[in-house]
Amino acid sequence: MDRGTRYYNFIAIIGGITVASIVSGNANFYFPASWTGTSFWSGVCVIVLGFGLRIWSVTTLGASFRTTVETHSDQLVVKRGPYRLVRHPSYSGLILMCFGFGLSTHNWLSLAFAVVPGLVALLYRIHIEEAVLVSTLGSDYEAYQSKTKRLIPWIW
Repeated sequence: MDRGTRYYNFIAIIGGITVASIVSGNANFYFPASWTGTSFWSGVCVIVLGFGLRIWSVTTLGASFRTTVETHSDQLVVKRGPYRLVRHPSYSGLILMCFGFGLSTHNWLSLAFAVVPGLVALLYRIHIEEAVLVSTLGSDYEAYQSKTKRLIPWIW
C-alpha cells in the first residue's frame, strides 16, 4: 500500500536539507542584508512550530500512527486536535520545519531546496494515503475530506 513513500519522503527531505546547506553560502541568493537576524530567528521559530505540530499530530493519532501508509482493523477517522483543521497536520509540520530551515539560512536558493523536494514527495504520499483511506474507511473518510483541507487550514 505504501508504494515506497516512506523512503521517498526520507530521501527528499534529507536530500533537500543537505543541498540547502551546501548552497547556503552562495551570496548571489542571499536575502536582503536587513533581513539577516529576522530571517534566522523567524526560521528557528517556524522549525519549533512545525516540530510542535508534528508531535501534536502523532500523539493525537496514538496507536493509529504509522510511518507507512496502512490502516488497522479498528481504524477510525480522527477528527480531533489538529485533525479538526487539516487532514495531514503531521505533514504540515514537516513542511513547516523544512521552510523554517530554509528561512534560517538567509538564502533563496536554500529555501527552495529545503522545501520543494520534500513537498513534492509529501504530495505524492498524500495522494497514495488518501486513496487507501477512502478504500478502507469509505464514506466516513470521504465526509471528512469534504469538511477539511489537506495541509493548510481553510486554504488547501
